[in-house]
Amino acid sequence: MKKIISGEKFTMALFIGLIITGIAMQYIYTVKADIAKSFVRLHVIANSNSQGDQDLKLKVRDSIVEHLKDKLKEANSTEETKSIIKKELESIAKAAQEEIFANDYNYAVTVSLGNYRFPTRSYEGAMLPAGNYDALRIIIGEGMGENWWCVLYPQLCFTSSQSGTLPEESRQKLKNVLTEDEFNIIAGAKDGSMPVKIKFRLLEIFGRGE
Repeated sequence: MKKIISGEKFTMALFIGLIITGIAMQYIYTVKADIAKSFVRLHVIANSNSQGDQDLKLKVRDSIVEHLKDKLKEANSTEETKSIIKKELESIAKAAQEEIFANDYNYAVTVSLGNYRFPTRSYEGAMLPAGNYDALRIIIGEGMGENWWCVLYPQLCFTSSQSGTLPEESRQKLKNVLTEDEFNIIAGAKDGSMPVKIKFRLLEIFGRGE
């Protein structure tokens, strides 16, 4: 009799576990999708990993960030941001190409706005889960080198910190476009609570299978 009861308990526990796992997976996928829809990223890919090409990548980055700084200042949504970028694609390509030529390189540059796959990445203390994000992508030459990225919306590319943590201005911008739960997952709860860490770990795990 005891074995039967034990078996019933095991079956019930397994059933409940499957339900909880299903709910957790649905939660994770929903959060991942909502987070991705809240951002527009800038993605600059170097020609190669040589020191010269990596230095050039950063110079192109700086020129593009400066070029877009005022243009995106009043953008209040991802759609507004993408609309402005679409209109500026030609001028963005021109600014990137001029920077390349100014540094005595003859690489071609490819500029596009699309939806691209990104791995889990950290940015000044914040963590963005793996997923598909809208992004302005700039490929220098062969595009075989390490890349650099930042966030054009909300406008995090235009604020920086030497401490490796999100400046308060950037935290506020994130709070304006994310739910409290999404913000805590990305920027981390101030008390460093374990539930937030567990949730982000789940985002990473489920993100690998997409």
